[in-house]
Amino acid sequence: MPDPEVLPPANLPSDDSDAPEPDADQAASPSESGSAEPEPETLEEPASAPLAIEDRGVPMLQDAVGSQACVACHPNRAASFFETSHAESLRVVNTKQEPELQSFFHQPSSQRMQVVHDGELVRHQSWQELPQTDYVMPLSDYPVEMVMGSGTFAKSYLIRDGDALLQAPLSHYTEQGEYDMSPGYDSPSHFGFSRQVTDDCLFCHAGSLSRVDGNRNVSVLHELAIGCERCHGGGRQHVDFANQIRANPNDTTELDAVHDWSIVHPNELGRDSMESLCAQCHLQGDIQMFVRGADSWSFRPGEDLAATRLVYNVGPPKKESGSTTFVGHFGQMHASECYLVSETLTCVTCHDPHQRVDDSNRETIHRNHCLSCHDNVDCGEELTVRTDTNENSCHQCHMPRSETEVPHVSITDHRIAVPNELGDAKTPVREVDDEQVTELPDAVALLDRAPSGSWQRELNEATAIAQWLWMGSNPRFDNAVVFNLAVDRLRSAIEAAEKTEPSSSVAHVSLIEAKTRLASLIDRVLLFPDENRSESDVQRLRNESQTLMQWVLSEEKQPTPEIQVALESLANSAAAEDRHLEAYQLYQRLVELRRNPADHYNLGLACGKLRRFGEAEQAFMESIRIQPTYPLPYASLARLYQSIDPRAASNYMQLSQRLRLVQKGNENAKREEQ
Repeated sequence: MPDPEVLPPANLPSDDSDAPEPDADQAASPSESGSAEPEPETLEEPASAPLAIEDRGVPMLQDAVGSQACVACHPNRAASFFETSHAESLRVVNTKQEPELQSFFHQPSSQRMQVVHDGELVRHQSWQELPQTDYVMPLSDYPVEMVMGSGTFAKSYLIRDGDALLQAPLSHYTEQGEYDMSPGYDSPSHFGFSRQVTDDCLFCHAGSLSRVDGNRNVSVLHELAIGCERCHGGGRQHVDFANQIRANPNDTTELDAVHDWSIVHPNELGRDSMESLCAQCHLQGDIQMFVRGADSWSFRPGEDLAATRLVYNVGPPKKESGSTTFVGHFGQMHASECYLVSETLTCVTCHDPHQRVDDSNRETIHRNHCLSCHDNVDCGEELTVRTDTNENSCHQCHMPRSETEVPHVSITDHRIAVPNELGDAKTPVREVDDEQVTELPDAVALLDRAPSGSWQRELNEATAIAQWLWMGSNPRFDNAVVFNLAVDRLRSAIEAAEKTEPSSSVAHVSLIEAKTRLASLIDRVLLFPDENRSESDVQRLRNESQTLMQWVLSEEKQPTPEIQVALESLANSAAAEDRHLEAYQLYQRLVELRRNPADHYNLGLACGKLRRFGEAEQAFMESIRIQPTYPLPYASLARLYQSIDPRAASNYMQLSQRLRLVQKGNENAKREEQ
């Protein structure tokens, strides 16, 4: 591969010179940075706990001490757990376990990729082919720091850029036995190495972590893989008491009688609390929302997950009983006859979190699970037929593996149905016609205990629909109509909530999140053409959005995702209304919170308007460093350099034009194929 072309540095003029300003394009949204629409993952020695990396900061998992503290008193239980896939959910990369990839070409983005070993390092490298030239543009060369995923289905790879953890574009898929694009990356303008892994992403893979300055985008890992405390709760008091007994062996009886061991025993929990242990990671749905002050890490083992989290499926009818999604186990199980007629069946009835299941023992273990409730003669097929067709495997007939929305990954269907019922349920829904939908989508609660018809339930449903639409909705929907309906519904739900005395006994989405979604929807509505909308209507909607976003900034004190959305909206509005100093200040706050190429590009535009050309150059360069395939900052640099370094300006403009051609050409080709 050729070396990158290095452009000579330009001597930028002082701020009071007559140099041209960067282009005055409107502020770019994060999706315009070249990424897709926002979307609402082996330890060799079983006697060792999941590896800890750092030990600073207060863990989000309350009173966590790490799984290694459990080993001394519970060696056998610990050893068996550390052999399971949960204990391999996040780990330091091992060169011997990751295959190389000499050549991979991603047609939609015209990018070449490689995975190579470099001593003890595993490096992910990529290059961009450019039209109308033989030049191949180097994009990235990052060493992998961690592997995310046990490998049961797939493995993704994390690299580090400063404080930020990023997902690599390539993942390794177990069933396929090969590398392919990571979920969400198979598009002409994918994320590259610009997708930041937040602590919400890490929640289902990391054992324990803390945030730096409250920022969910910057995490300190205390324990890599999922550990004992994710199901048994923080063990500090439990361990302290055990140490106290060990130091005073003669007082064991008295201490044990009066002291609370303060550890969660899952087998003593009720059904909802038991299922919550698994649902914290294995129930996701289309939309997840939280009560005021809560997030993924707020859940405490032993509690009902519904007290802090709300989970919804939104959109055209796609009932869980008729589809198989990667995290759809709960909806499928709750629709099964086995679950409905039982008062005790839960996830751990069939899944022992301390027992490793592999090909050597899978059939025996799962058959015994079925026979614990059913007699061998209950099956409608003769034993000889069962043995000949599938080696007498219950789950292969009644819980077959099905394809999911994650590429190259199939999972077990948890509906526990007879084969002909499964076939009927999997019949795809026939589209009646091509007319666009002009009604609000359905919001189906997977986890929400607010009473039907209550203001809390209405607020939750309206917010879930708003968030789903904001994330990309569905091409069948007439967005100009549906977004307005969603705005009206959420606005009414918020007004009803503010007029009603809150009750701590009924969980509902926080008003901060609800108002953020309302303002975001209004921002999107303003982008849709509407001949009937007057200038006064436009200004009224703009004022409403900005008022809501300002309220969010005043109410939320932590750098939450809602704060970031508010900052972006207010900064874009300030830039559009030529309030350049205000836009500059807001974009500066935003780039301190997250690693996003569009934020730096927009900051550069604001700097140019303020004639701070040196800062503008730095912002555009940082935008390109984060995502080298982002065309806009190259064009802005070309305009910035045109009077002081024509050669550099020409190079940048050519790169911008050719990167646009790559994205435009591939998108046109895709449309022609369809």
